[in-house]
Parts: sequence; C-alpha cells; structure tokens
Amino acid sequence: MVKWGLSLGKEPQTFLSAKWIRVFLNRLSDKKKRKWALRVLALSPHYFIYGEDPENKKLPKDFYLEREFQNTINTRQKLYDLVLKGHLDGEMTVIDYGCGPGVLARIVSGHAKKVYGCDISTGVLDCARILSPAPNLEYVVADEAGLKSIPDGSVDVIYSFAVIQHLSQEIIELVFENCYRKLKPGGKILIHVQMDDNVFGIEEEWKSDTSLKGRIRYRYGLHCFARTPEFFQELLPAKGFSKPEIVEIEKLVNGDIFNDICTQHLLIACKKD
Repeated sequence: MVKWGLSLGKEPQTFLSAKWIRVFLNRLSDKKKRKWALRVLALSPHYFIYGEDPENKKLPKDFYLEREFQNTINTRQKLYDLVLKGHLDGEMTVIDYGCGPGVLARIVSGHAKKVYGCDISTGVLDCARILSPAPNLEYVVADEAGLKSIPDGSVDVIYSFAVIQHLSQEIIELVFENCYRKLKPGGKILIHVQMDDNVFGIEEEWKSDTSLKGRIRYRYGLHCFARTPEFFQELLPAKGFSKPEIVEIEKLVNGDIFNDICTQHLLIACKKD
C-alpha cells in the first residue's frame, strides 16, 4: 500500500500519476530511460511485475523486470493473434482504451493505419512512450482534454483489456460515452470484462466497508469489481450500441489459458447508425 500510495495521483486508481514520475523520467539520459521505466511500472499493482515472488527475489532486479516485460509482450501477441486479429485491418484507426505500458497497442500498430493508446495514468503513458513506441502510435491521456485530440467519429475499432473491472459504474458509463463519440457509425467495441464475483466481489461491497481498513483499501488498493451480463446488456443499448455479444475468451483462444484474461469474457458491440 505504501509503494502504491507513493505513485498514486489525486484520484483513486490513478497509479503512476504522481507528478514526480514524469519529472524523474524526463531528466534521465536516453541510455537509462528503459531501465527506470520498468522500475517505475513495478510500483503499480496494475501490471506484470512481482518483486515479492520468491523466484524473482533470487534474480538481479533488472533481469527479472526485462523477463516479466517480455512475458507480457508474448501474452499480448497471443491476444492479438487469437482475439483481435479478425476484427482489424491495415486501413483502420484504432483506440486501445486503458493501454497501460502500450505493449498491445504497439503490436496492433503494425496492423493498423493509426492507433491511439489511451490511459488515465500520465506516468504509465510516459513509460509507454519509452518502452512501446511506434511511428503511427500516439499516446493520449484518457481525460476530456486528452481525448479531444482524437477526432469524433474517426475510429473504426476500440478495444480494452484488463480495464473495466477496475472502474466504478460512473466511470464505466463515461468510457462507453467516450467510445460512442469517437467511433464511426457501425464502429465496433471489443471489451474484456470480469463476471466472476466469487473472485472480485461487487462495487457496492467495497464502498459499504467504511472501516479504516476498508477506506484505505478503496483509496489505495486495486479495485476489482465483477459485473453481470445483464448490466452490460442494459447499459450498452442505452449508450447507443447494439446489444452486446458476450463471448467466453477461452473459446477464442482454443482453450490455451496463457493469461487470466482467457478465463473471462469479451463484449462485442457496434455503434448504431
């Protein structure tokens, strides 16, 4: 909690948005930027780096950081190949909503005309610019000011992985409103969702815990909220989308559970004309 709190911005879940992160990374020489971008990512619970893992404790820090980052690249390549590839082509403009360090966005940029990597965390975007650059990939903050740089009605596909389960209902509704505004008529969303409340619990349970521990967890911990299929089936048409198809990702990856995302679900819906 202390480590996460040091990196947190003003709002809950804005890990790596503390002002010192951008100042620190900008002052580094180009030779040192990659090393420290990976170390900064390790401060956030959102990503892939677990220094407390007994196996990692035996290894030099920068070695296991690089190894874990490569593992992320490998799993995101599989997500592209098995889940996204059939929905994209080289003439499309695409948004990666909640792009994190940009690994999947960089992969997709090799198969699209233009990709926008959007994230609410300014620090993770700074890391993404260092670790996952591409000529046709632009990183923007997923707030009102940042999203203005993407023309309304200009995007063919918006995808999002490992994001929605960390958001409150209010923010989820805002995300779908933003998606509707940016998509072309008939444009498509592909959204990974978590529906197992035995693992994550529901938002109301988190908010109702007003004990000191509960308030600290809500402010500094990683939010993980499950949703029901009915929640999305009602919300998406209300936000201007077709009724979503809800697909088990395990079926899309042919039973290859290479990441916990593969045990969850994908929403597929189109913007109504």
